[in-house]
Parts: sequence; structure tokens; C-alpha cells
Amino acid sequence: MSTSKTKTRHRTGAAETINPDHIGMHRLIVVGVILTLGAAIATSWNGLVFVGRWQLLPDVLRWLTPVMIDVPLVVLTLARGALKKRGIRAPALLWGILGLTLYSSAANFIHTIHDADLADAGVWLGALTNALAPWLILSLTEVLWLVVTKPIKPKPVKPVKATRRAPARAPRAPRAPQPHADESLPDPLFALRESAGGSA
Repeated sequence: MSTSKTKTRHRTGAAETINPDHIGMHRLIVVGVILTLGAAIATSWNGLVFVGRWQLLPDVLRWLTPVMIDVPLVVLTLARGALKKRGIRAPALLWGILGLTLYSSAANFIHTIHDADLADAGVWLGALTNALAPWLILSLTEVLWLVVTKPIKPKPVKPVKATRRAPARAPRAPRAPQPHADESLPDPLFALRESAGGSA
């Protein structure tokens, strides 16, 4: 009785790849970006509401401070992406976005260390984490725009038609000057013509 051994093929991950254009992967990226963006906005929002107290705003109007700073940060970043897709460069808009981000980051940092024990290392760590929130808002808004919009197709390059060039002709050799009869020299046939005329 013969026994046949079957070879078992072990499964490996060598052939397993991830399709980045799969709709499930696309939705997972979008959901992750939106969740992280929402967390960054909420963190920065809380710090800027605290800054509203330093602006001597009433309690019911302190929400205007984050609306005035973080909301334009998102809107201007999306607007810059739309202009960039149309081929319009707006460097002043980019400087405005960076300025708002830097201001919001500084406000979140200062409100954290205000009235805090600066000898505590945790205070500085918390301040740096809060200051990171506006930069996350900027970068994640940019990533969200790149993910949900179609890539810019480059303009097709028109093929250049090859023009036929006429073969180069050799330059013509200059003609030798024709000798002209010098009237000052005597005509050797003059005597013969005269004698022929006289005999006639």
C-alpha cells in the first residue's frame, strides 16, 4: 500500500499588496483624517476660548475667538488648494495661512503655561502638545484636500513635426573674368581686309 504525500503550500504575505485606490482604503483614510482634524480643532478651540477671556469678551462671545482664527485657517487652506488646482499661484494667501497658524500655536502655548508651575515638566509638555494642534489643522486640511479631489492631469505635449530641410548646396565657384579686346592693340586682320577691299 503506497502512501502519497501532498505538499502543503504555506501562505506568505509576499503576494499580498494593498491597492491605494480601493474605495475601502480611500474611505478609511478620509475617516482617519477627519477624526484627527476634529481632535486638533477641538484642542485649539479650547485654548482660543481661554484667550477670549484675555480679550475681555463676555462669556457668551468667547467662541468668536476660535471662529476668527481657526475657521479661516481651514477655509483659506481649502481655498489655496482650489486656486492651485486652477493653476493660480497665491503666495500672499500662503503667508496668511502660516501667520494664522503661528499665531494660534503661540496662543495655545501661552494659555497653557499661564498661571502654571513652570518647574513642572508636564506643563511644558502639555503646552507643546497644545501648540501642535494648529499645525495639525493646517497639514490635515491639506491632506484631506489632496485625498478627496482628483489629481491635476498634465497638459498633453503636442508632438513637434519634423521639417524637411533642403540639402545644402555647394557654393558656386566664381566665374573667371572674360578677357576684353584691347582697342589699343593692332588688328592683325586689318591689312587683309583692306587688300580684299581694294582688289574688289
